[in-house]
Amino acid sequence: MREALVCLSGGVDSTAAMLICREEWDAVRAVYLDTRGCGSPPQARESADRLGVELIVKDSVDIFRERVSLPSERAYGEGLTPNPCVICNAEVKLASAFSMLKQGETIVTGHYAGLLGSCLKRGKDPGKDQSYFLAMVPRSILSRCAFPLGTLLKASVREMVAGAGLPFLNRESQDLCFELPEVGEPGDIVTLEGETVGRHPGLGGFTVGQRRGIGAHGRPMYVTRLEARSNRLYVGEARHLFSRGCMVSGINDLGLPSQNTFNARVQVRSRHRAVQAIVRRDRDGLAVVFQRPQRAVAPGQTAVFYSDSDDDTVLGAGVILGTEG
Repeated sequence: MREALVCLSGGVDSTAAMLICREEWDAVRAVYLDTRGCGSPPQARESADRLGVELIVKDSVDIFRERVSLPSERAYGEGLTPNPCVICNAEVKLASAFSMLKQGETIVTGHYAGLLGSCLKRGKDPGKDQSYFLAMVPRSILSRCAFPLGTLLKASVREMVAGAGLPFLNRESQDLCFELPEVGEPGDIVTLEGETVGRHPGLGGFTVGQRRGIGAHGRPMYVTRLEARSNRLYVGEARHLFSRGCMVSGINDLGLPSQNTFNARVQVRSRHRAVQAIVRRDRDGLAVVFQRPQRAVAPGQTAVFYSDSDDDTVLGAGVILGTEG
């Protein structure tokens, strides 16, 4: 007997996952994680009612604030660039659903990713693949998951839900779920040569590679580094954005090679193309040397390691500690 607990957001993707489960699984219930204290969207409730699926609304305000929004605010204040969506999947969304599972029940979500046992894979739709956002989810949780949209294209998913006449929220699941406050105090904008060329309103509004908001300098300039200790925002030219490597900590091992040194493809942000790299185990985590220097590698972001042979299988992930020139 196949039993599903669907993580329902009210968006088209999770609605499609619920629809597939209702048609193909033996028993289905759904959970809406209420992270804002506003209750479930009417679209989620109506879709569940039409499909005859029990919808559970779980109060998740406190856990979301504790595990996602507060740590993200602290990270931004320290001059880092966290990925709240990655944290939420691992610490709140799938973890909360996992805690609710009945014996024999499977967590089902609308993520565009694949699973082979507990082996996480890229989704078929290259423009919507969300394996990056799931790479910090522990293997123990992934082994109890199913991602039915992993073999589908986004266009066909929309057609499926529209054809069933089900309502849905018209927003992307990667949209930030909370408002970030202005983080930090005003400080100096400084060139790499040490010249003060302006003022910033707080480090929390910036990330490495950013161009807007740093003033006009007579030529294109970009954020190259955020230094929390001195509250300085360093700027430089495009050529200064490239890094030969980075250090990654807090590793979630989903099948990393056991050797001390191995090859992998590394993706350093959600919209970055994974690139070949040599990875070396270190007491602080994994040291990465890119085959070619990479642009705007930001400390605090998630680095995801993919198989060097097929660029499809997720080997693990961690948080970028720092970069190497």
